[in-house]
Amino acid sequence: MNETNIPTDEVLTLEELAAYLKVSETTAYTLVRGGEIPGRKVGREWRFLKARVTHWLMQAGTEEDMSDSTSTTGFVQRDQLGGEFKQEGGQEYVALWLPITREEKAAQIEKATRDGVNVSELVADYLRSWAKA
Repeated sequence: MNETNIPTDEVLTLEELAAYLKVSETTAYTLVRGGEIPGRKVGREWRFLKARVTHWLMQAGTEEDMSDSTSTTGFVQRDQLGGEFKQEGGQEYVALWLPITREEKAAQIEKATRDGVNVSELVADYLRSWAKA
């Protein structure tokens, strides 16, 4: 524990984070995915230090945050049609739902790694063949 009596070593899962913040798991995941809540992926799962989440909560709504509220660079946002996008490094990135299972995705990533090619190229080829089917 530190001087504010916040445990510094407690680790939360996504489900525990949602319960701690008293929000749905979907809302918690959206905040995490948008980079708003500090956390780490460990394998396929998200983990959060409770002390860092508490600190994040305590910082919310400060003068510094309010003055920077127009900056959305790097954060996932929704457009007028409900699609997800983010702007980063002068580029706009659009999220797409792909007709691919997690197993197929893993196979594509493994193949890209094995063949030393860009995953995006493999996914594009996969989508072309899917569209022709």
